[in-house]
Amino acid sequence: MKGAVVVLCLTLVAVWGCQPPDCDRPDCGTCGNACCSLMFHFDGITSMAAYNKIMMSLKNGGADGRYMYVGGEDLRKYNISASFILQGVHTTLVHHYNDTLNFALMDNMKPSIAPAGTKLHAFSISQIAGAYCDDGQNYKNLVGFVKGLDMKYTEETVSGCPMKK
Repeated sequence: MKGAVVVLCLTLVAVWGCQPPDCDRPDCGTCGNACCSLMFHFDGITSMAAYNKIMMSLKNGGADGRYMYVGGEDLRKYNISASFILQGVHTTLVHHYNDTLNFALMDNMKPSIAPAGTKLHAFSISQIAGAYCDDGQNYKNLVGFVKGLDMKYTEETVSGCPMKK
């Protein structure tokens, strides 16, 4: 009986969980719910060019066709660290759960008078109440989206979605 329960649980995780690739960074409750916060660095592109590329990708459904553009704003007139913000939603393949995506773009100034690239602070959180663990879906939402932009990048974890040790 115990064996049947274990097999059932493993089958449900395989069917309901994150669909590979990029499901190797699960989060359990970092933000109360499951979430992931990453920083991407793009060399040789301004925040405005990156903003336009991200906005168009969201409006066109992203690489998997399940991303949606919610809104965005040019923040440069406020003279704060972020130049642009955007929000989107990703719908998962299985069960069609929605996760909220937030993006903040900052010019990486080197030297301090000319942009040498752009930093993208990207955040994904499960919308379903009680989604304490995500089986790696929030990480997949972000890294899958950025890979679909077809821009060379480096990535660092800000919080949540830890690397497996």
